[in-house]
Amino acid sequence: MASNIIRPGYVGKFSCIGPDCEDSCCIDWSVHVDKQSYLKIMAHPQLKSLAEDSMQPINVKDEDWAIIRFSEQGRCPFLQQDKLCKIHAVAGEEALSETCRSYPRIFRVRGDDGFESLSLSCPEAARLILFGEDAFIFERNETEKPIQPRSVPLWAEKAYDYSIDLLLDEHSDWQQTLLAIGLLVNCADKVTKQQALPELLDDTYTQLSHMAAEGELRQAFQSLPYLPEHQLHIFLSVHSMCCDEHPRRYRPRFGELNDAILAMSDGKEALNMEKINSAWNDIAVPALRANEDLFSRYLLYYIYHLQFPMTADNSPLSAFNFLVLDCFMLRSYLAVMAARHNGLSERDIVLCFQVYHVVRQHKPNFHKSVRSIMEQSALTGVEAVVSLLKVSGS
Repeated sequence: MASNIIRPGYVGKFSCIGPDCEDSCCIDWSVHVDKQSYLKIMAHPQLKSLAEDSMQPINVKDEDWAIIRFSEQGRCPFLQQDKLCKIHAVAGEEALSETCRSYPRIFRVRGDDGFESLSLSCPEAARLILFGEDAFIFERNETEKPIQPRSVPLWAEKAYDYSIDLLLDEHSDWQQTLLAIGLLVNCADKVTKQQALPELLDDTYTQLSHMAAEGELRQAFQSLPYLPEHQLHIFLSVHSMCCDEHPRRYRPRFGELNDAILAMSDGKEALNMEKINSAWNDIAVPALRANEDLFSRYLLYYIYHLQFPMTADNSPLSAFNFLVLDCFMLRSYLAVMAARHNGLSERDIVLCFQVYHVVRQHKPNFHKSVRSIMEQSALTGVEAVVSLLKVSGS
């Protein structure tokens, strides 16, 4: 069977902007070098001396043959004063490590097809995903390159397709849609536990579509409890973990977000979730009227990028919990930035999404830490998780 490569518009339009990047991936980043690239760099007469001083062999496997030791200032030793890569400049792209050559590009396999995407941890990628014209126009092209198929269970295919369909339904906003997706994923979870057949997802999707059209989803979301103290605990716990894990926590870009959070504190440096939620309602929402589809775009990216709700352990509810948690954290970040600047510029929005995803998409401890935080907070059940998104009056 012929394989296809699926490519969204934001991938086709991406090009590294190099020295113009506001958060270079050549600073405060962990770079692993594969064996083939290591040997090429070490053999190059213009790179050998610098490579001997800055590349440390670890010989774990061919994909992780060496690591690059960054300077005390957090800069890659191959990063020149013009913010361009010396390896690329003198030896060409083919000499770059696979990490440097591919980032922020991501390639995943689903069934017989390959799916291309970008990491939101790159500012330019975030800008294209969140604001780019035709970002979600998808191309499907046959490929002769061999692709190792990855089998996808029927429940995952149905949950993926129906989640996108619910997201594109114009009868609900993005928060109400998340509640619908949660109810759908709850059915998928029953299928994985052999408590129901995959056909239950068909019936559930039909019911949820009807609920959206009749306004019942809106009513269901409005009936969820509003628990600002609970929200504050989650926000502080996850943000504190991000502060500990973020490789650029001492850089100005992360500092902007942290300063905005601190500015929301009172004299005792105690945050008030009511103030954050009020900033969302009163400042952020009006500022986002020109970009009302911001979270819908993010959710479409999210579902596609992660092949939601597939996880390594086939736990669709776990995937859903992370989806809601991510939206909650991003909404809170946007709220504090809006309060700080009395509005939201495109730069502010990109900063919030990109800075968060440096940890979200690249730190292995993120999943373990967040899962522990959510378990300790008794966040169990779709309604309890979605209640994170409630604000006063919604």
